[in-house]
Amino acid sequence: MTFAESERSDLAELLLAVGPEAPTLCEGWNTRDLANHLYIRENRPDALGGIFVPALKGRLDAVTEQVGEMPYETVVRRWGSGAPKWSPMRWADSFANTAENFIHHEDVRRAREGWTVRDLPPSATRELWKIVTVLGKLLLRKSTVSVTVVRPDGLAATLVDRSDRGAGVVTIRGEVSELALWLYGRDQAQVTIEGDDAGIVRGSL
Repeated sequence: MTFAESERSDLAELLLAVGPEAPTLCEGWNTRDLANHLYIRENRPDALGGIFVPALKGRLDAVTEQVGEMPYETVVRRWGSGAPKWSPMRWADSFANTAENFIHHEDVRRAREGWTVRDLPPSATRELWKIVTVLGKLLLRKSTVSVTVVRPDGLAATLVDRSDRGAGVVTIRGEVSELALWLYGRDQAQVTIEGDDAGIVRGSL
């Protein structure tokens, strides 16, 4: 089982356990809203464009209302069983869903009392490091300062280089999983920030 698959399974179980009204770290969303989003993303390509294109948001809203009429457990279980066979998301699961499933799993975990940072296996850390070093450049592209991330083992990567502009350098230190969460705009991430981070603009999910 890949990390994306195990995160999907664990998140589905957690969504069922906490029910549809539990909080998440996604501003304005409870677990029902998150479940609807996950389901639509993989099962309703006719509405997917509305997530990214404001002009198509009307279609997304209509489909979201339709999905919202489905039983919560049905929505979660169908998403948890994986993308439909016809969906590109199925064969591209590890590429498309590692960050999606991990970040949203933590969105539910960390919205509750008593959460702790998980000790992930090396294989998961490798997958998340790819996200940090590749997608991190995209997520931070609007930043006006140089940004370097550093793992506990000392391995580092410069995600933004603004040295040609004389900009300062900001160093973000933390476990790979925490660096990924921080990159996606989660302030609950356990990272240490060295330098003036006022010029950092993070992405979201």
